[in-house]
Amino acid sequence: MLICYFIKYKMSMNGLNVIKKLNSILYMQQRFCQGPCACIVKCYKWDISEFIMGPSSRYAVLILNRPVQQSMEFMSKFWNNASVRVTVDGGTTQWKKFLNNMPEERQLSMKNPDLVTGDFDSILPEVKEHFTKKGCKIVHTPDQNHTDFTKAIMELNKHIKQEKIQISHVIAVAQNSGRLDHTLGNIQTLFLVKEKNILCPEANVYIMSDDSISWLLYPGDHIISIPEVVRQHKRAWCSLVPVGEACLSVTSSGLKWNLVNQSLKFGDIVSTSNTFDGSEVVKIKCSHPILWSMRIPMVK
Repeated sequence: MLICYFIKYKMSMNGLNVIKKLNSILYMQQRFCQGPCACIVKCYKWDISEFIMGPSSRYAVLILNRPVQQSMEFMSKFWNNASVRVTVDGGTTQWKKFLNNMPEERQLSMKNPDLVTGDFDSILPEVKEHFTKKGCKIVHTPDQNHTDFTKAIMELNKHIKQEKIQISHVIAVAQNSGRLDHTLGNIQTLFLVKEKNILCPEANVYIMSDDSISWLLYPGDHIISIPEVVRQHKRAWCSLVPVGEACLSVTSSGLKWNLVNQSLKFGDIVSTSNTFDGSEVVKIKCSHPILWSMRIPMVK
């Protein structure tokens, strides 16, 4: 994700005060207007092809405790090309099952996890022992105040700082089926990443399920690149869902059913089952956080 800023201001203050004010705004990374004197709008640019389709290695992969349903061909490249590979508690068992279904030659080509973490209440003991013998870093996180996903992000943050690794993306491989409370807990982790600063600010977190991907759009302007294979798929879909609070204003372009200064909230309007109009990018301006999701058929 690339972040840019659009700044408009009138010189109603002296030059030094203007610079101090703008620096303060940039540091806080907030979007707001200060009357007629200053206005800053944060603009985010998103391009999932950087890690889904491209050769980039500046990303981390987390395997959560759900069956890995992506194709063997996709996951082999996706896993091996990552800068950091993490399996989370029972996700370690799920990953071992996925590996066991591969031909032996391909299994041998797969890199080991850099980190195996969790409270270890759902990992099979023999699987934990297997990766311990492989020399993987094993970190026990017994704290029950956070989910294993949240704690894994915290441990990932420690790991990349210790190893001096730079990442731009963190992709958690999960599913949206099964227990609804787990799905909501995963979305909560997306909020905690920014609200509690549990990950380096330059990295963004995504949840990738069977053939879709989701992430939070923060207040501001967003430009989302839509790969051709996504927007041209006959069953393409996308959605904008307010989570935790209403989004008072959403305006979009590039969708089949665009929104114009529309309020989104449960009990009123929520934009599910939307799709694309064929444009290469979707533009969204939102006043409050929104969960953006879309189909990514290339991973199946």
